[in-house]
Amino acid sequence: MSHVFKLAALAALCATAAAAHADVTFDANLELDTTYFGAVDAPATNARESDLSMGGRVEVNVGGKAANGDAFVEARASLLLKKDGDTGTDDMWVKFGNAGMDIKMGRFEAMDLFPLGKDIVVENSGYGGYHANKLRGRFGSDTAHGALGVNAGPARIEVGLVYSKDTDAVRGVRPAVSYTTGPITLRAGVESVKVVGGGDSTNGVGLSMGYALDKDSSLNLNFAKMEDDKSFGVNATFGPAGVGVILDKGANSAKNTTFYAAYALPLFGVKGATITPAVSFAKGGTGTDNQFAARVRINYAF
Repeated sequence: MSHVFKLAALAALCATAAAAHADVTFDANLELDTTYFGAVDAPATNARESDLSMGGRVEVNVGGKAANGDAFVEARASLLLKKDGDTGTDDMWVKFGNAGMDIKMGRFEAMDLFPLGKDIVVENSGYGGYHANKLRGRFGSDTAHGALGVNAGPARIEVGLVYSKDTDAVRGVRPAVSYTTGPITLRAGVESVKVVGGGDSTNGVGLSMGYALDKDSSLNLNFAKMEDDKSFGVNATFGPAGVGVILDKGANSAKNTTFYAAYALPLFGVKGATITPAVSFAKGGTGTDNQFAARVRINYAF
């Protein structure tokens, strides 16, 4: 019943906001996943039984933007109604500034330094490497997250700050920059990460190059490194199809290679509805065994 009240309150908020501001948006979508996890036999360190599960959520989004000359204030909130009966929040942020500079605060994801493309299902065999995302975002209420953004022509500079006092939580600084010229987008960033209650900060770096083949197709080449953890990724999206590979390597012979692919099909020709079969195959280092997963995702944008 509490979910109904939350949804009703959100709808009322949207209706009130829509009456006051012309630039309010309201949308919702459903995502339903049926996933098969293949068995991995003992004594492999990634041993597991085979399993078939179903999960998903309905996402209800409200956003708005108001301007006064060159200055603006923008906000977005996403309510998740999950299949297991729980509720959650995906995005919940406010951004304000002007065409040259802005500040973003709340629950959000910062610049992606290791984009995976069509990542419907992507597993690893127990070791997942480093993908330059420890300070990227969507933190809970016990962690403060903000980012300063500066626009300079084809370049955007972003400096993120994450702070928490909770033991074992992460905090630190994450400067990043993106530069677009023609079909090419370059991204680079650094994470200075400290685990609360742990030792000194550790620094990681992420590099990415994207190439837009057309409005629906692109290639990504990624690299990330933090201490002994190194990851290299290549992926491509061609309209409804996507493929990728990630190579992870770390200390003590830890390693993982993941291949993944997905293909979105229209569902009965209904606008906004797709069904996407996807697979993931992971191969680890010594002591592990090959790991397979398959997923069918149904999406419907209301």
